[in-house]
Amino acid sequence: MREQTQHLSVAVSVAGLWTSPEAVRPLDAPALAAPSRLREWAAAQGPDERRQLWGRLETQLLLGEPVTVHETRDCWARVTAPWQPSRKDPRGYPGWVPLAQLAAPPAPAADRVVVTEQVAELRDAPRGTALADDVSFATVLPSLGRRDGHVEVGLPGGSTGWLADTQVTAYQAGGSLPTAEQLIAAGRLFLGLMYLAGGSHGLTLDCSGLTHLIYRRFGHTLPRDADDQALVGEHVEVADLAPGDLPVFQNDATGDVYHVGICTGTPQQALHVSQPDWACLDGTLTEIRQRHLVAGRRLRSR
Repeated sequence: MREQTQHLSVAVSVAGLWTSPEAVRPLDAPALAAPSRLREWAAAQGPDERRQLWGRLETQLLLGEPVTVHETRDCWARVTAPWQPSRKDPRGYPGWVPLAQLAAPPAPAADRVVVTEQVAELRDAPRGTALADDVSFATVLPSLGRRDGHVEVGLPGGSTGWLADTQVTAYQAGGSLPTAEQLIAAGRLFLGLMYLAGGSHGLTLDCSGLTHLIYRRFGHTLPRDADDQALVGEHVEVADLAPGDLPVFQNDATGDVYHVGICTGTPQQALHVSQPDWACLDGTLTEIRQRHLVAGRRLRSR
């Protein structure tokens, strides 16, 4: 029987893409709500709870991000996310999302904007009531018009909202790659943020979630996971790593690529979201990281 597909969009500030409906835990209820309660959910995740997310949470999807629905079961949808390429599925990152967090895509518009702050406030009118205070960095939405220092954006399901002009910029897909300075400045917005496995939101990030979102903010689609990111751009030897390059880390016991960051100075200096440190750091790599640093990828303007 031919698979019936449906094209929808994420209708909440952030939706988790789970390995299965059975993967969620009772403490994940705030993340499954509509609207999602990201801050409440993140606050309940200590180191042990965040370790439990491995094998449960694949990635996160942002407001307005498209998905293709391949199957529905009870209150869940099995989807692929085309904005997050993965070797797991040529159609996009695969997983499960609560149906309540999806809606019809926003009406297309000639222009789009992208959020440039760590998070932005979405309001029902310029300086009106807040609809959400956690619209993530790199969220891309149709631009419908401007008034009083705000831009009206189209939302999934047919509604609209308003974002401050100071928190967005015009979005252009493709075009020039970001410079080293742009990559590093964007990454430093998240210094000190606690690591969360599968995190791809301005308040919840893992290592490859950071680099994926930074490139999305500048109009380029980067694969979601570190092992896939290690195949893009131009190969760079460790000794030749320069600011803006992506250092690639490989487990010397298993041979698996498991970590990625952004070079900020010498080859031993990087900005990265580190699980052993549970934080987004910018500085000299530890001895273990230096031992695991095997190469780099160059995907930037010179």
